[in-house]
Amino acid sequence: MKRCPTCHRAFTDDTLSFCLEDGTPLISERAGGPDAEATLVSPSPRTTGDPTQGVQETVAYHQMAGAGAPYRPPGYVAQPQQRKVWPWVVALVALFLIGGGFILAAVILIPRLNDHSISINSNREPTPVVTSSPWPSSEPTPSPSIDDDQAPTDHDEVLADLEDLEEEWERANVEGDRDTLETILADEYVGDNNASKKSYLESLAPQPGRTWKYSNFALALDGNRALLSYRLDRITGENVNSLSYLDTFVWRGGRWQATSSRQVR
Repeated sequence: MKRCPTCHRAFTDDTLSFCLEDGTPLISERAGGPDAEATLVSPSPRTTGDPTQGVQETVAYHQMAGAGAPYRPPGYVAQPQQRKVWPWVVALVALFLIGGGFILAAVILIPRLNDHSISINSNREPTPVVTSSPWPSSEPTPSPSIDDDQAPTDHDEVLADLEDLEEEWERANVEGDRDTLETILADEYVGDNNASKKSYLESLAPQPGRTWKYSNFALALDGNRALLSYRLDRITGENVNSLSYLDTFVWRGGRWQATSSRQVR
């Protein structure tokens, strides 16, 4: 005996496989389960009162099965296959955890690294800053000079300087060296017979073979002015001309210059 699982109608004909009312595959009561040759389908609800509708749908099913087409029960609507979401959720959670771990590590480690760097740098000696070339200069460093407006005040030093200046003066007279006399004589220089600096230099002529000798130097200082007296012997062969002079000097431009010279008895 077979029974329809839908309408629960029993059939004693064992050759039947489908319900004559709705075409549902019959279940064998003897096997306690569905017929081995029957295929379970989900019947669609009847929409008409035609008792042959189920049989027609069952025949159509067997025709499609014989043609190799997949069976779709009457009223069946294919549902779209749903994609699994949990792998994406797991991946996003993993990325979040990894990124959070990096951020947390950075927050913890970076301040420590900075503190360590500051500690190392603080223990280092400061690097000297080179502000000039390490190579020695080819030019000597000039020694500090006396202020142009500040005349020397040491008596012996001034006397030695003026003695050297008188020696240079007489040498320029003998050699006719106008350039040297231009430096020694001040612009306002006045000599014997009120001779000016210009007339002195124009009348200058070399005196070959003449020598000289200084003696009896005496110095008087007054601020930036000096008064020097001395004896000068001019020697030409065996002829000696001894003269006494009184010269005045002024401190100007960092050196002494003669402002006057006159012969005294």
